[in-house]
Amino acid sequence: MNRVAIIGGGLTGLSTAYYLAQEQPNVDIHIYEQADHCGGKIQTKRVDGFVVELGPDSYLGRKTEMTDLIRNLGLGDTIVANATGQAYVYDQGATHPIPGGSIMGVPTEMMPFVKATLISWPGKIRAALDLFKSPYKLDEHGDVSIGHFFQYHLGQEMMDKLIEPLLAGIYGGDIYKISLLSTFPHFIQVEQKHGNMVKGMIAAKGAHKKAGVSVAAKGPSANVGDVPQAGKGIKTDKEFESRKGTAAQDGMFRQLTGGLASVIDAIVEQMPRNVTIHNNVLIEDIQQQADFSYELQLKHRNSDGIFTGSDVAVEHQDVQFDTVIISTPPASYRQWFRDDAGFDGLRDMEQSTCAIAIMAFDKATFDGDLHGSGLLITRKTKTPLTACTNLSQKWPQTTPDDKVVLRVFIGKPGDTTVESSSDEELAILTTREIQRIMGFHSEPIWVEVNRLVHCMPQYNVGHRAMVKAVRAHVLENYPNLYLIGTPFDGIGIPDGVKQAKELVQLLHNEQEEL
Repeated sequence: MNRVAIIGGGLTGLSTAYYLAQEQPNVDIHIYEQADHCGGKIQTKRVDGFVVELGPDSYLGRKTEMTDLIRNLGLGDTIVANATGQAYVYDQGATHPIPGGSIMGVPTEMMPFVKATLISWPGKIRAALDLFKSPYKLDEHGDVSIGHFFQYHLGQEMMDKLIEPLLAGIYGGDIYKISLLSTFPHFIQVEQKHGNMVKGMIAAKGAHKKAGVSVAAKGPSANVGDVPQAGKGIKTDKEFESRKGTAAQDGMFRQLTGGLASVIDAIVEQMPRNVTIHNNVLIEDIQQQADFSYELQLKHRNSDGIFTGSDVAVEHQDVQFDTVIISTPPASYRQWFRDDAGFDGLRDMEQSTCAIAIMAFDKATFDGDLHGSGLLITRKTKTPLTACTNLSQKWPQTTPDDKVVLRVFIGKPGDTTVESSSDEELAILTTREIQRIMGFHSEPIWVEVNRLVHCMPQYNVGHRAMVKAVRAHVLENYPNLYLIGTPFDGIGIPDGVKQAKELVQLLHNEQEEL
């Protein structure tokens, strides 16, 4: 393994190069990134005292791989945690607090659920009947969609008003297609162990308390109300960890005072010398050679923004490597390995579309209700909006003291608003819709829109089986080709770093065996 190509300069690709170069300093590593910058979906807007995210706005703290990387880069003292507080659901003209005592929408305490205004009495009775349900009959792969699983256990109203807005928002897709096994397998585990969903989640919550571990610290088992509370500030990771037994007072997410892009900046700046980063390079094709090396056919972006190979020296158009690591979204595979049906599972992966609108207001003239920090919007509500976060309260360090910043999400499954509208049209539409939903009239100082078209891979039912088949095919037919990234084992920021570290360890083990 003398020469290694890493295709994709997002966090997963950068992390792979960073760890691999440290592990094997004599290997010549090249990163190829189509965009003019690294970082992928991570984009931080820093202007006039604002530090706001146009892509993902945080990462799950319980997955420690990202925190470990941040500390390795010397940024540990910039990590902050959000405070907890009340979140709401907007359903067809009315706003309701999310019921307390629930774990990802599953009720585990009777009184908060009984008092909840979000769910009608027939809906509450139907959900309570889960106590008499038997486990869901899974398919041959032990899989089921999130929607069908929770509809069976808790009923349609709970699905429409709580489960769907919460869980579909994480993956941005159709909850009746998304695989439970590939996203929240612990729900299947507790259901199978305890006989039904509600009993299982009550038992799981009791086990966490008995072990002295807060619900908030457990990630996917966390209370859906774990969002920032008005008036509470942020805490550094050191302060968070030192407050033993009080983690439930803090959120489960992490950010950095300089934004997530500060991680990208640091890893690029501190990249070992045996790594070369090539921006504005398109990989047109990957050809396996007779000696099992790989030839990359490259195109470079010219001054007009067009990818071409005509103005590049011949020796740099086709580059040969001993090992190739791909860390790109699934759409890339439509261009590569075109005659090999073994990659069809990746090529055929659905990818959802959404947009994020960040809008800033003067606090002195803002006439909206700033209580609460998050608002989920049900699919049946007539609007393309799906959620809104008050960044000023969730992450106070992102916003000047005299400003209010809202982060609004647009794009429901089947809705084409994001694809059919310009950025200007989306900015106007989003502003008017969030004014109507939240009941205020203040006009924003500025609005920034980031459209993520076909960017979120959908882990539909059967995803694990597909990934297993693709990887077995690659192992058998493509020596020294490795596939990682969002199409495979998790869409979260720490998931990419984890895949990078695991791959570097695998390569180390393979070298040891030679």
